[in-house]
Amino acid sequence: MLDPSLAVLPPWLLITPLIGVIHGSLFFLIVGRRPSSLPVYLALGIAAASLAQAVQLVPPGPPPFSLGEVHLVAISVATWAVMVASRILGL
Repeated sequence: MLDPSLAVLPPWLLITPLIGVIHGSLFFLIVGRRPSSLPVYLALGIAAASLAQAVQLVPPGPPPFSLGEVHLVAISVATWAVMVASRILGL
């Protein structure tokens, strides 16, 4: 049922939002104060991870550091950088 729709999307469009949700949740667990900030961190995580992959600053590396086309270390660092910056700016 979903096979034709999954074939149209590149794999990184499915992987990066998951990475963004994981890091957004972890960031909320570490520095979150109000429950209402969780959706903000999740949205920021998804956007930052997807944007970092779309820009492709770092090419995919060897298997422990990448998952297909997605460089996990670069995506993680970019996601955390955006969330720390948003926290410093008061979001």
